[in-house]
Amino acid sequence: MQNKRGIVVIGILIGSILFYSFYLKERLAFNKAKESKSLASLQSYFLDYPNGRYVKEVEIIEEQIAFKNVRKSPTMFNIHQYYKFCEKGSRMENVRFEEVKQTFNVAVVRSFISDYPTSKNLAQSKQKLNDLWASELIVYETSVKNADQNADKKSIVFFRELLNYMRSKDLSTIYIDFESKIELKDFYEYSKNAKALASLDCANSSDKKYALESNLIPLKRNFSQGNLDVLEDEVVQEMKSVLFGIFSNDFFEIEMVNENTKLGTNDLVIVISYNIENQENIGQGTKYPSIWRYSEASIFKSWFMGIDANFNFDFNIRNINKSYQFKYKGSPGDNLKGFDDIGDAYRMMVKNTFSDFIKNISSNFGLKLPLKMDLE
Repeated sequence: MQNKRGIVVIGILIGSILFYSFYLKERLAFNKAKESKSLASLQSYFLDYPNGRYVKEVEIIEEQIAFKNVRKSPTMFNIHQYYKFCEKGSRMENVRFEEVKQTFNVAVVRSFISDYPTSKNLAQSKQKLNDLWASELIVYETSVKNADQNADKKSIVFFRELLNYMRSKDLSTIYIDFESKIELKDFYEYSKNAKALASLDCANSSDKKYALESNLIPLKRNFSQGNLDVLEDEVVQEMKSVLFGIFSNDFFEIEMVNENTKLGTNDLVIVISYNIENQENIGQGTKYPSIWRYSEASIFKSWFMGIDANFNFDFNIRNINKSYQFKYKGSPGDNLKGFDDIGDAYRMMVKNTFSDFIKNISSNFGLKLPLKMDLE
């Protein structure tokens, strides 16, 4: 009986020693983290004791230290340290306002104004937004000043009015709505005279031994309308680079209208209508198809018919009754390289016509293309 009591006593003593050892170890780790006043030491406590008895106390101390660092030195590093360690911190509004004061990123300022509409710092934040807009308008005026002779005065006036309207509403997004039409015809659908003129062009080329009609790839069968959706997505990105490439990153956005787009009364929409059709030449008063050479490794393979597109750019700012229309016939250029097959060649032709169209819009508005862009 006494032996059993002794075993129980020993067990209790060992358990007590282990309990107090663990408790004291955590207590010492907490004291060390608290006294160090270091975010790194506090994080060490969380790693060692993720469910520890002092987690709440450490979180409070951590926020106090992180916020003190921001107030003492409001660098982006200290601000983002606060965000990292104090995701639900009670001083989040104050820290975010410090970022507003330091940043040139318009998204940061817009986000603060949206998230804290009753903030005591709202007026200062709106003034910062206004200052950022003023800087972007100066960028545009500088671009206009350095624009080439192809810049159109009426186009520049419209774009200036557009920017000022967007500033007054603090709008950052322009939507593009595409309307496409395809009117292609194969060689046999041309008149006898038109076919003769096209054949004559081929007969006068270096590949004259290859008769046109017997070496011609059909157009309609090889042109894929399915490529247009992908191409329109690419064009939207190109439009952003061209229309807003001179401005600060992410100051403006361009989005394509789709079935899920919900437009408000202030939203801005560009309607781009385009008609894909046969590329044609004129000879003896007759329109006839432009014929291209298809080769591999410089060896003639076949002839194929060119395509281009007519564009109509229609932009209305409804609330101030301002509009801008621009019509242009896009060119596919005079040389295609790097395509995999004839279907890919037609895709490249359409893309080139879009690029040519966008390049002319840029020139009209007095926008200097970013150096990284190649729209030739």
